[in-house]
Amino acid sequence: MSTPLKTAFLRTLGLLLWTLFSAWLFVKVEHTEKDHEEEKYHLLLSLFESLASKYNMSLEEFNKISTVAYEALSEPKPQWTYHVAVTFVIQAVTTIGYGNITPKTPEGQMLCIFLCLLGIPITLLLLNSVGAVIAKLVNTLVKKFESKILKREEPMNVEKKSAMILFLFMVLDIVMNALVLIHLEDWTFVEALYFWFVTVTTMGFGDYIPGKLNPTNISRENSFAIFIGLFELVLLLGGLCIVSSVFNSIMAALDERNWWFKCSARISRRIQGRVDTVKEPDDENMTSKRIENLGLENLENTEN
Repeated sequence: MSTPLKTAFLRTLGLLLWTLFSAWLFVKVEHTEKDHEEEKYHLLLSLFESLASKYNMSLEEFNKISTVAYEALSEPKPQWTYHVAVTFVIQAVTTIGYGNITPKTPEGQMLCIFLCLLGIPITLLLLNSVGAVIAKLVNTLVKKFESKILKREEPMNVEKKSAMILFLFMVLDIVMNALVLIHLEDWTFVEALYFWFVTVTTMGFGDYIPGKLNPTNISRENSFAIFIGLFELVLLLGGLCIVSSVFNSIMAALDERNWWFKCSARISRRIQGRVDTVKEPDDENMTSKRIENLGLENLENTEN
């Protein structure tokens, strides 16, 4: 098996094992014995029986009332103003996709496909470029600090130190943005921290969205809303670039190490070196032994 194929196989196996283990942990943490679908069915059934006994309501009338009530109580979709469209495009090209803004018409859905085919690669290139610039800047700062402040001629492990600094900066950025969200939304610190991490890692589950408690705020078309949107865009892109630089540094460190290959290679080299040392003596010892043997042979010939 070639090395690229072996690397791909091991990484696929590692991802599969990590996925299965993570799923088992989520089952242990999140699983409950309650059947929510069964509970909802019994609630609707009890409500229908109560209304049917009081008002002699048929099942068809109850279904109509339930449908109208569900539509009235469900979260309204925002109007497609320019500010909302910009928010949707940002969610699409960054692959976050909360799901609160989605195109409904066939034309809009096809437009989303064609725009994202070009927008997503451009966004990935942007994040990769800015992340590389940030990582290079941190590397330069680390080298200058060690050479000028610590007086070291050749700084050691600069990339590892830069990765640790970027990771700490990413954690600080997520925590600071979570603290800001606590004051803007009716969320706990864990919920705000969870939302921002899900956002900057582009998972975007959509269970927590800023402004979700008052969905009409997203449809306001005024200068203040646009200013807030631009500020949120800057924070989002900054967080995405930082996370991109951190993930790139971590993946580069893992790819550079390949510790399972290097360990086996080192062990095999050490064993082979010991075998060669035992089986193949050096040239000087062989030469001295030949000289001694030659001297003994000459002495025997002289005596004879």
